[in-house]
Amino acid sequence: MIVFNRAHRGSLLPYLGWLRHGLVLLFAGLVLAGCASVRLVPAYDDQIDTGLTSLYADTSVFVDRMIAARGTAAGSYDQNIGFYDGVDGRLEALIARAEAHRVLKDCPSTKLVGRALAAVRLPADVRGQIGTLPADDCQVVLLRLTKSGFSDMRQFHQAQGAQGIPPSARGPLLDGGVGALLRAGITVEIAKRAK
Repeated sequence: MIVFNRAHRGSLLPYLGWLRHGLVLLFAGLVLAGCASVRLVPAYDDQIDTGLTSLYADTSVFVDRMIAARGTAAGSYDQNIGFYDGVDGRLEALIARAEAHRVLKDCPSTKLVGRALAAVRLPADVRGQIGTLPADDCQVVLLRLTKSGFSDMRQFHQAQGAQGIPPSARGPLLDGGVGALLRAGITVEIAKRAK
């Protein structure tokens, strides 16, 4: 046990004052830090943006290649199942990332998403599919619709059989359909980056 006499107590008083001020400042800092919102994962996701952009480019090339190969074995659905299977896997990975953002509740406002989608030239039927996005679903709904759009494209290609994709399908697939859904997803991601 340490016993301080009066002489020691007097020499400690200046230090106690500094210690008290330091504790007050530390407490104030902790209170302010508690009020600040800490964002561990930003709403913008570079991998979703890059993934959608890459998927859009790959889809455009694929549709054009299928049109050019129409009526040949190379343009048939059976020869191109791998493309559709690959798209499914890529979209599942993007959906998983978007769902992580939803869980973290870091999606942009519905107003921001609405403005972004209004700026995209979307056919009326695609705009109707998107509807009003729920506030916490940002990309999840769009990515699931995109996956459904690729499923429709797969069924269309499969129904064409050995003939492949006709030139008349390019617009409905890329200007509308999966192309429009991919453009909508890319636009929302860019709007999130600008947020």
